[in-house]
Amino acid sequence: MKQLIKKIYIGLTCASLLTAGACKTDFLNTKPLGEATTDDVWSDPALTEAFVNEIYNGLSSGGFLETMLASATDETMFTHNYGLKNMVEATISPTDAEYVTNRGTFQWGEMYKRIRACNVFFANVNKVPFDKAMVGRRLRGEVYFLRAFYYHQLLRAYGGIPLIDSVYTLDDKDYTKARNTFAECVDHITRDCDSAAYYLHGTEGVSVKGRANEGGALALKSRILLYAASDLHDLPTAKAKSAVIAAAPTPEVLAYPAGDRTARWQKAKDAAKAVIDLGVYSLAFPNPVSATEASANYQAMFLKDNSESIFSRYFVNAKSEAGGQIGLYNGLNGYHNWSGNTPTQLLIDDYEMSDGTTFDWNKTEQKANPYINRDPRFYATILYDGADWRQRPSDVTAKDPANQVQAGSYEVWDADNQKVVPNPGLDTRQGPVEDWNGSFTGYYIKKFIDPTVDAQYFRQEVPYPFFRYTEVILNYAEACIELGQEDEARTNLNAIRTRAGMPPITASGAALKTAYQREREIEMVFEEQRFFDVRRWMIAPATVGRALKGINVTGKLKPGSKVTLYKYDLTSYNYTYTPVTLVNENRLWLDKMYFMPIQRDEMNRNSKLVQNPGF
Repeated sequence: MKQLIKKIYIGLTCASLLTAGACKTDFLNTKPLGEATTDDVWSDPALTEAFVNEIYNGLSSGGFLETMLASATDETMFTHNYGLKNMVEATISPTDAEYVTNRGTFQWGEMYKRIRACNVFFANVNKVPFDKAMVGRRLRGEVYFLRAFYYHQLLRAYGGIPLIDSVYTLDDKDYTKARNTFAECVDHITRDCDSAAYYLHGTEGVSVKGRANEGGALALKSRILLYAASDLHDLPTAKAKSAVIAAAPTPEVLAYPAGDRTARWQKAKDAAKAVIDLGVYSLAFPNPVSATEASANYQAMFLKDNSESIFSRYFVNAKSEAGGQIGLYNGLNGYHNWSGNTPTQLLIDDYEMSDGTTFDWNKTEQKANPYINRDPRFYATILYDGADWRQRPSDVTAKDPANQVQAGSYEVWDADNQKVVPNPGLDTRQGPVEDWNGSFTGYYIKKFIDPTVDAQYFRQEVPYPFFRYTEVILNYAEACIELGQEDEARTNLNAIRTRAGMPPITASGAALKTAYQREREIEMVFEEQRFFDVRRWMIAPATVGRALKGINVTGKLKPGSKVTLYKYDLTSYNYTYTPVTLVNENRLWLDKMYFMPIQRDEMNRNSKLVQNPGF
């Protein structure tokens, strides 16, 4: 209908002009304002850079999404019960994969869309008349990095995927392609990382904050080679640990069928060492003088750039970006926030005591006050009952002038009726402030949340760290452990521990490996590492497969205490802490969950794809 109307309009216009001469139709070929043709893009360096800028949009908000990947692990629980339930209950399928299909990390079509854009760039970049050769060099490096990053997102979720390095056209007779082997995908990603590092070397002077850099390319290479050396991707090991993987029809897309695993660990170590040898990055705040300072340093480390920052996603409030709302997504309901992803008791229990011993509910002193003398990182990462936080909103200030987390239920004195009455905490699902947003677990996220920002009304500008130096050091230490170089592994691990205000690790053998895995869990929490780590280590049944747990906190007035306005106070209250199993999610691990299912629509489009085992 719209086309018909246009034809009629043009016909009438021409008829009205017949008396003045022939109808002129040149205006029909006028290029729309605000649009650029393909030829324009590759003839104008500024438009070429704009094209590359759009490829970056595939990074989305990094891990700062309303539904965090942490809630698909034992780190947190998603309060609002949509998008993740089938993931943690292992009921996900090729036709019911809401979290997979709607989230950038696993979104097959979104990742390939960006990969295609990278391929378009490489097919045309030689046409671009760059005024400065260094700009063209930088853009090449950035696009190699982005293609490697998007392929790595697909690879660690699905295993081997089709590698597409050319741009399909209407002349192509077959658009289908089989999955490449896992080894081929790793090789492709590492080659792109090497190319990115080559082109990005020395381009700092023409680079822009937030764009790919040499360190980011080498850090990505370090990560993917670490994954490649891990248990899940060594087929003999994986088959021995999982009957589902043993029955896979095309196991070569999931793992290396054979080969020298020691050599793979050596490659992982060398890749991490290459980042270290750049001499550009270092552990932030490496030598705190006290546990209190270590905690404060650790909290500050995740609010802005520092010596650890390698490649981050930045947010600008003027653009109203979703990633700036991580405080709103996860903040306390007593502050009019949504408390979307809340830490589990499973995570809390994994934080060591300050002397390096394991926390134990069977120890009377620790059970009586589980938040005393813990790893300093605990206080910088978790908001727990009684913890100090920012000033309450104006309509809540009178209820809590102390500005403390109220995640429990407490008695107060009713002076009018001269009796003790129950008083649910402001930050609970029974409290007086947006109770529907209260935490089920009894905890809230502190890491990445800017305490100076009122998240109810304002966004924050905290960067999301895709790669930071600590991950590289951990990668290096893990490879050293697997290569039997335990002294070197401990030296690097203990540098991280010293920064955290924790005593050194002295363990060896299997105990050292366990200590390393716990250290990585605590240090990298909420940074989208845990989901993949428990899979590649093949420890998922004993970690993310555990029942969901939270805490019940009660405060009872001591004899003679007549507190009318609650605040955390050991002189007036006796507190009880009771771990509880939550029934909101029936968490279950099935071995099919080691890899994500390829969506049915993709299988229908490409008959050469083979589905992952168990789906």
